[in-house]
This record gives sequence, structure tokens and C-alpha cells, in this order.
Amino acid sequence: MKTCTKCGLSKPLDEYYIIKQSGNRHGSCKACFKKASKESKSKLGKRHVKSKHLEWWYGITIEDFDRMHDECNGKCVCGATTGMRGYALHVDHNHNTGQVRGLLCNNCNRAIGLIENLEAEDKPGVLRALADYLESANSRSS
Repeated sequence: MKTCTKCGLSKPLDEYYIIKQSGNRHGSCKACFKKASKESKSKLGKRHVKSKHLEWWYGITIEDFDRMHDECNGKCVCGATTGMRGYALHVDHNHNTGQVRGLLCNNCNRAIGLIENLEAEDKPGVLRALADYLESANSRSS
């Protein structure tokens, strides 16, 4: 049991989020944490929240994101301007190095993520082979 720093109620430990960096439980319970987060988002605005998200996950600023968005004219390499379900472009990054590569739609970002998880050494070669396969299969079915 742990006492919430916000509401003062004693609750089981599974009612508290775990802080990723330390492994400790958060001071406020999940319900209070969600409430404070929601209030903060509405008070500070979506752009501020996006800025914090970008800094936390990718180590880039909102200005970096805006610059990348302008450089690609707001389009993914596939031509889409939004990802699945109409969401904006996503930050594509190398999971091993953390290096940000650019912006992609959700589908392209996920496809690259799946390819990166393959055991193959030559991942660009795998993508080229898949493109050749699709072109060949499409020409046979025409």
C-alpha cells in the first residue's frame, strides 16, 4: 500500500505508475496523475505537449520537427500527408542508435520498423528485393 501525494488515499502499488528511469512508483496514484496530466494538456496546449513528447522520446525540439516537416513538404516518401487514421507524420528513428532520420506516415514507419527487426544484415537489400518481388508479381497478374 502507498499513500497518494495528491488525494491522500492509501492504494495498492499497482495503482501507481512506475517511473521508467528509476523503477520507483510515482508519488500520485494513476487517477490523480491522469487528472493532472489532462489539466496540464488543456492549460498548456497541444503544441507544448507535442514539444515535450519530441524532447522526451527523440531528443529534438518542436522547431526541429517543424523544419523536417517543411523539408519534406508535409509528405511521407510514399506521398501520404497523414498516417493511419488521419494522424500527422511520425518521427522515424533508428532504435539502435536513437538517430532521427525524418518524418514518415504511420504505415511506412511501421514497415521500416518491421524490416529493421529482421536478422538480415543488408536491410536496404531486403527492401529492394521486396520491391522487385512486388513489381514481378504485379506484372504477372496483369
